[in-house]
Amino acid sequence: MNLLGLVVEYNPFHNGHKYHLEKSKELTNATHTVAIMSGSFLQRGEPALFDKYTRAEMAVKNGVDLVIELPTLYACQSAEIFSHGAITTLNSLNCVNSVCFGSEEGSVYILKTIAEILVKEPPKFKTTLKNFLDEGILFPVARSKALYEYIKNNNLLDLSEDKLQSVLNSSNNILGIEYIKSLTKLNSSIKPYTITRIASEYNSTDIESNICSATAIRNSLRDDDNLQLIKNVVPLHTFNEIDNKINNNFNPVFDYMFYDLLSSMIIRDYENLTNYFEINEGIENKIHSNVFTSKNLDELINSTKSKRYTMTKIKRTLNNILLGITKEDVIKVKDIDKVPYVRILAFNNKGREIIKKIKTSSDIEIITKFSKISHIDNPLFDTLIKYDLKASNMYNLIYYKNNRNLLKGPMDYYLSPIYIP
Repeated sequence: MNLLGLVVEYNPFHNGHKYHLEKSKELTNATHTVAIMSGSFLQRGEPALFDKYTRAEMAVKNGVDLVIELPTLYACQSAEIFSHGAITTLNSLNCVNSVCFGSEEGSVYILKTIAEILVKEPPKFKTTLKNFLDEGILFPVARSKALYEYIKNNNLLDLSEDKLQSVLNSSNNILGIEYIKSLTKLNSSIKPYTITRIASEYNSTDIESNICSATAIRNSLRDDDNLQLIKNVVPLHTFNEIDNKINNNFNPVFDYMFYDLLSSMIIRDYENLTNYFEINEGIENKIHSNVFTSKNLDELINSTKSKRYTMTKIKRTLNNILLGITKEDVIKVKDIDKVPYVRILAFNNKGREIIKKIKTSSDIEIITKFSKISHIDNPLFDTLIKYDLKASNMYNLIYYKNNRNLLKGPMDYYLSPIYIP
């Protein structure tokens, strides 16, 4: 078995994902694939369009063999924490041969060179970085300049300073560097590969060809009452699943739908907001003040963002409040070298083979049915699993709004992984 690992959100699975999956298999000569997928809430502090089981089913029907949920504490945090959680999950399976991710750069050698400098922090690099910081230069710029100086002085890469800055400022390059940093820290045998993203920029909001960004698809589903607009940019399996869900009154979920819940939590928990992850430097006061005058989530975000706090950072911060994610719990899990469990969301026959391989290669707990979790005397297990359950419960309050008769309680206890023959 040559097992390829993928780190995904599939929100939703579109033609660009299909291209990446097929090219990744080709590049790595993989015989089997496992995807680590975010569950109910995603890396930019947003809810998923559709529930995790539906998105996992889309993935398997489109060629992934096994989909495992990325624990919530990692899934909706910054690139560093998100990437470490995903790579640690892959590494914990003890049978993954490679990981392949999309990037704007397309050269794994360039990304790996940068990542290894950042992890190993050679003395000359650290000294140069300190000197730039002492000059009052902001950390991201100082780090970029120090990297350039170190790379140039050691003839490591043929890159201009502008090119290096472009690499460091591109969304998927950032994730790729963090994936490789985590592989390095874990001393993992998993080999990294990358594929250049094609046809559409990560944050493009336009549908202009048969491949576009997930952002454009989500915007289309939010703003237009016409599902046909996305038909040419998603595989048929994805289109059919979305069509089926909407016809059964399971509509796409968007962050603005949680505003009433969020605003009441901000007001109720004002004195305790500083306990939540990413709440620091008095931003809790600004959030609390602005929530009274903001008519909706967009107004709250726009009135709170600043040069120091980007829109995405604010969204993640608010999401941490919504899910009650504390600084204490993130600190517990952000640097671990092995996850205590994996949750199976969907699989096919090859996926079943991967599960058997995991059982023989690793002692990790494999969760198929939530109700059958064996008692584990492990505080780390408890910390991670409680947020998975909480995130699903919060998500389903909105997702099942038109189908309350189907909401039996905490749905993680009632739903099983989806098997696709």
